[in-house]
Amino acid sequence: MNLLREYIRELLVENKLSGRTVKGVLDLLDGYADNTWIFFDTETTGMHPNSAQLTEIGAIAVDPNAWQSDATMLDQFNEKIKFTDETDRLMNDPESEERKEWEKKNSQSRRPLKDPQAVLAMTRYGEKGRTYGDEQEVLGNFFEWAAGFPNPLFIAQNASFDLKFLNVRSKGSLPKYPVLDTMQLMQYYLVPLLKTQTRAGEGDSEAQELLDKLYIKKGNWGYHSVSMGVVSKAYGINIDDWHNALADVKMMMEMYKEVVQTIRKGMGVDISKEQGKVLARQKRRKKR
Repeated sequence: MNLLREYIRELLVENKLSGRTVKGVLDLLDGYADNTWIFFDTETTGMHPNSAQLTEIGAIAVDPNAWQSDATMLDQFNEKIKFTDETDRLMNDPESEERKEWEKKNSQSRRPLKDPQAVLAMTRYGEKGRTYGDEQEVLGNFFEWAAGFPNPLFIAQNASFDLKFLNVRSKGSLPKYPVLDTMQLMQYYLVPLLKTQTRAGEGDSEAQELLDKLYIKKGNWGYHSVSMGVVSKAYGINIDDWHNALADVKMMMEMYKEVVQTIRKGMGVDISKEQGKVLARQKRRKKR
């Protein structure tokens, strides 16, 4: 698993987003004009690829020089995945070792795990599970589809999660394409920019309004969320079909457009102070 972490980290570090200026990150994004941008998302039965499987992969390939103006897409991929034998027992046999192991983990967890059946309902898996393709078959189809485009660039929300599943479930066959994480883009640039703009002079009312929409209150404390659902809703993007792979991809694309447009408006704003606070919090978490 340590080797896997290093592999995923290597893919993400190649396009490391943290620590750049606003202009620097926009230059990075503009530098991928010759790549085919592949926005993708996965749905799974759980959080850990050693004990959970993929249930759906959705992706849309676009030309970065055209899609932002007319939403032209080159192609799309969307396939659902049949249960493995282990997943089938987990879902349907309360006396199986798989179900007992899940219940054991749930009892030991500090917060309840999502019931696998509830996860399937949330992701709209459907009733035709036995007619879907095998996991290895669908993974192979996805990798082959992506390889059919020149210079693929993978783009995902919380990309490390999807990359981890793709690599583990494909037994280490994940192609080594450059990757951009939309969550990092918002974490390191959107929120720090909005905070900087609201605190400069008399403040920016437009930035404050957007920042308020990102705020999530938890008891006596709160935070500014960079989850796709919260950010999309803040920009007025429809989230009714959230947690369906292809619908999530379309939502992510619309969200990305809005986020980058907001960041471009902040060209020249020094966000280093607010960005530094984000990096400091991350360092403290790693030491725990």
